[in-house]
Amino acid sequence: KEKDDDAKPKEVIERAPIGKAGQAQNKLGDYSQEDFVAADPDIWPAVVEEYGLSPSFPRDQFMCRSTPAAKVIYFVTDRIKSDLMDRGVQDRVTVINSGVKSFERCKMGAREENDPRPAKGSYRVAQEGVHFVMPHMTKRVVSADADDFAKCLREGFLRLDSFGDVFAGKLGGLEQGSFVVALRGHENDLVRKMFLVMWRRRDVVNCFVSKIEKEAIRSKLRALGYVESSEGKEGGNGEEAPDAGAG
Repeated sequence: KEKDDDAKPKEVIERAPIGKAGQAQNKLGDYSQEDFVAADPDIWPAVVEEYGLSPSFPRDQFMCRSTPAAKVIYFVTDRIKSDLMDRGVQDRVTVINSGVKSFERCKMGAREENDPRPAKGSYRVAQEGVHFVMPHMTKRVVSADADDFAKCLREGFLRLDSFGDVFAGKLGGLEQGSFVVALRGHENDLVRKMFLVMWRRRDVVNCFVSKIEKEAIRSKLRALGYVESSEGKEGGNGEEAPDAGAG
């Protein structure tokens, strides 16, 4: 009889999973599964001052991961925020991706030690969501004709004297840091998104746009009737442009 009892399969009790649906154990320093929350209000005064963000800027739609110091700020549509985020969906499931990267924290661009103004350049504009930020910017936006716009797409550091006099003069008037170049005549065309996120250094600028998107923008330029000159196809000065110290 004892042998028969031993031969019977033992009942397995399955326990309910602990935590939210879709949640996995995060690695140290990995915040990719943290909840999306409203960006810290303390970051906005410096960002608003730096880019001249107008009162129409919907800061309540810019969210970040719940971390000690948010590296990326995402734009979330009003529908997603009101119908999902504000209704507690993150209490039940883990949101892996949401929104479009619009600002990214960077280390470059700090003001001088004795400058009383807020620290500038703490967050640079991100190319992915530039069309959600640019309409509200009243500072650090420069319009360019097709020739100068195409030159901005070159690789590496670009000397100011490589551009036309008018555009170079506008660049020269910018302090170091993140800025946006818009194709003249398409400043309000959010569908075509003819905007470039760039970085102003002491004597040069460089473009913070991926190679794939640069090619897509060149295609849109050609569709608008622009033919790039042979000079424009030669590229920059050959120097590799590093990242802007995101971190």
